[in-house]
Amino acid sequence: MSGGGGVARYFISGALNQDNGVLKVDPINNFNSNINLKSYSLRSNIDIDLTKSTMLTVRLYGNFDDYRGPIYNGEEMYGMVMRSNPVQFPATFPKDEDHAFVKHIIFGNNVTRSNRGSLYLNPYAEMVRGYRDWNRSKMMAQMEIAQNLGKLIKGLNFRGMFNIERYAYNTVTRSYNPFYYEVANYDPLTQQYSYNVINSSANPQPVGPTGTEYLNFNGNPNSREVNSNFYAQGVLNYDNVINKVHNISGMLVGIMQQRLNSAANTLLNSLPLRNTGLSGRFTYGFDTRYHAEFNFGYNGSERFYQEKRFGFFPSAGIAWTIHNEKFFEKLKNTVNTLKLRYTYGIIGNDAIGSADDRFFYLSEVNMSASTRGATFGRDLAGATRYLPGVSVTRYANEDITWEKSYQQNLGLELGLFRAITLNVDFFKQHRTNILMTRAFIPTTMGLSAPIRANVGEASSQGVDAALTVSKTFDNGLFLSAMGNFTYATSKFLVNEEPDYREPWRSKIGQNINQAYGFIAERLFVDDEDALNSPAQNFGRPVLGGISNTWI
Repeated sequence: MSGGGGVARYFISGALNQDNGVLKVDPINNFNSNINLKSYSLRSNIDIDLTKSTMLTVRLYGNFDDYRGPIYNGEEMYGMVMRSNPVQFPATFPKDEDHAFVKHIIFGNNVTRSNRGSLYLNPYAEMVRGYRDWNRSKMMAQMEIAQNLGKLIKGLNFRGMFNIERYAYNTVTRSYNPFYYEVANYDPLTQQYSYNVINSSANPQPVGPTGTEYLNFNGNPNSREVNSNFYAQGVLNYDNVINKVHNISGMLVGIMQQRLNSAANTLLNSLPLRNTGLSGRFTYGFDTRYHAEFNFGYNGSERFYQEKRFGFFPSAGIAWTIHNEKFFEKLKNTVNTLKLRYTYGIIGNDAIGSADDRFFYLSEVNMSASTRGATFGRDLAGATRYLPGVSVTRYANEDITWEKSYQQNLGLELGLFRAITLNVDFFKQHRTNILMTRAFIPTTMGLSAPIRANVGEASSQGVDAALTVSKTFDNGLFLSAMGNFTYATSKFLVNEEPDYREPWRSKIGQNINQAYGFIAERLFVDDEDALNSPAQNFGRPVLGGISNTWI
């Protein structure tokens, strides 16, 4: 539904969707394990003109999912099917006279000498032995205000927005332990057989978990997730064309963000994650021929000490649209597009270390370390008392800061005969302040946790090309062919590592993703093969071809 007038407009939509599976449900089970997914969504958008130059927008959105289905998803069930033997035993046995009053499904299985004491995998039993319920909800509320400041400065406007989002997920599993049966006696002449239960409590030697005829409940607290996100943004934008040839634009963006995860497993992770920053972009274009752009980001990260928390990361670029030059008019029928561009910039990265490294400048201390405890008393048999000790799992480090990447790119855009388009980019990157664990800390210092620092450096460079050929025929037929090519290399410039006596063990100068280890190309088939093979130089560098060699 939508409508409104000159002052306010509204849009409201809702949807209900239900997806059902095609799994067969055994009537013996008193529950339905077939897939049933219900999804509900509701959206409301309202725009209000507070003044002729001020508009207020309110957006509300909610999405809710209710699911019931097998315990395992399709990928997991497919893996079980591929790992099981389809002819070793049947999925189920039919009921005979001896088991006419059994109130559970008679699942097939087998116990042989090779797996005595354990059961084989029965994918069908795993599929129908229970069901899983999960509920998921996501709600978002957003308010935005837009102010046109054209009366003050032509082309100037402001937009402020804040967004609140809530996400919740919960899953519960209910299942029983299947009763498994195996063939006891089989007559190949009459094809008559009998079967006995394997994992019943009445069995003198039950194998595997004892079968049950009731559903058990599994409500793991780790299966619940609740997240809360808050995001606020302010944008000041300017865009104007002066004297028809000077195209000037600028933008300033300030953000504040907070995320809270209730499923945190440590004290530090239970604290809200907060980030703030200011970024800007300024562009200038002259007569659609010459272009220049400057960007910057002034970002703050909670992970670093206050003196190193904020980083300034600028970038700039220039471009020349050659095909818009007057001297190029005669060539436009042949070369319809020709453009050169170059950019250089610095990018900061605070996503270093692990997810648990929330605050590098704070230490982590375990006040109840059992490995550092001591027992007090005159003798072990008398009155003694055990007290846990104290251990440090991370030392405070106020020097850790942003990882930086210095990037530059040279690009070419070429269009021929209005049918061929070629884009080529040459790029180069130099990364500094890579976080690494120090390798030269002597054990005599008595440290119980590793020390890390921004000491690594790496570089990469390469070329990226994309070619598109398209043709439109007179009968309306359109054909297009596209291809791309990428070649890139990388290497470590500075790597925290021991001072190897064997230079081939060093990663400096090697590719970042270079594999290290022994290669086994094949096995010797006999003594003659071993004697006629190259020498096995363990720990020596090789260039290929030798079995069990170090690279």
